[in-house]
Amino acid sequence: MRTRSRLLLGFVAVHIVLSVVMGAAAWRWLDVSMRAQAEDSARSLGRVIAQGGFPLTPEVVAKLRDLTGYEFSVLPARTAPQPGTVQVEEEGKVVQVAYRSAAYERASAAVLVGTLVVMLAGSLVFAVVAGWLAGQFATPVERLAGAARIIGSGDLDRAVAPVGSGELRELAGELELMRLRLRELDHQHRQSERLAAVGTFTATIAHEVRNPLTAVRLTVQMLARRSGGADASLQLIMDELERLDLIVDELLAYSKGMDVHPEACDLRAAAETVVRLLRRQAEHAGVALAISGAATAHADPARLRQLLMNLVLNAIQAQHGDGEVRIELLADGLCVRDTGPGVDPVLVPHLFEAFASKRPGGIGLGLHLARAIAQAHGARLEYEAQPRGACFVLRGLKESGPEVRKSGSPELQG
Repeated sequence: MRTRSRLLLGFVAVHIVLSVVMGAAAWRWLDVSMRAQAEDSARSLGRVIAQGGFPLTPEVVAKLRDLTGYEFSVLPARTAPQPGTVQVEEEGKVVQVAYRSAAYERASAAVLVGTLVVMLAGSLVFAVVAGWLAGQFATPVERLAGAARIIGSGDLDRAVAPVGSGELRELAGELELMRLRLRELDHQHRQSERLAAVGTFTATIAHEVRNPLTAVRLTVQMLARRSGGADASLQLIMDELERLDLIVDELLAYSKGMDVHPEACDLRAAAETVVRLLRRQAEHAGVALAISGAATAHADPARLRQLLMNLVLNAIQAQHGDGEVRIELLADGLCVRDTGPGVDPVLVPHLFEAFASKRPGGIGLGLHLARAIAQAHGARLEYEAQPRGACFVLRGLKESGPEVRKSGSPELQG
């Protein structure tokens, strides 16, 4: 049974009980009042008859009955009065007056009908008021119950609307906060499951790729020594092998966690390595690569190259020819700026989340891993909106520090 129906039934039940009690009390009071009035009148008339000394002949009794509506009779002695009668004794005469005449009964019936009419009219008015009150009380509760059922069914995308006032509105607010928290936890849980699956899968791939990759590198190095380093194609193969090494390192970072080994790092040298590895892909896409500035920092060179590789590769893929990607080296970090269309504002809040990519063929792990690398260095990676293009800024790299080994897990930082 709905809350509204329960409240309405409760109101009606209370009203019926109160109406019956009050109606009975009112009827009792009216009956007692009418009887007392009739008895007073009967005693007065009986006293007059007893003191008057005239006989109660049938003609006199009929006349008195017509005038008063009461029945009169003279008794030889006082007896126990019958219901609806009074006895008056004056100067040895006992006069009995029966006041419950037809007129009295009609008046009593009229009082009873009037009482019932008042009760029914009051009941109708009360039913309308009770229905309105039940709606006022029940509607917010029913809405909150409906919202709770929706949340319980697993639908965490429908907001809980504010309802009622006071404690009910506060309860609706708490329910909405709970929904948002549950949705966030559900999102994190789903993402953790996907990352765990990716970690297992990538660990297998990295293991299977690294062994033949090492064999290929050794073969190419041997051929390069025989040719004296004059074969440009061998250098091209070495560059691509180095790039594959970075990719395998990324895969292992997801499966085994992020290890960083900070040391004195030339940021320009790291940037030049990334530009060299991606130059052919950039030229194929019609994008120019450039570096400006020079800086050093206390960082892991391999991890920093991974971070740069992801940022520059994203910038290349975001452009459609005749563009530029510039790496600007700063005192405490770097900036990767492009002349592409920029990032859709809808995606900005989720830019660094795993699997957030909307690009066809994109997985959505590059920026996620880049941010994990930045955090492992105690730095921060941020997106800055531009009038044209996108800009990713790495800030907070230390210029110097102890040679310590840090570890983090990108799947836990996402």
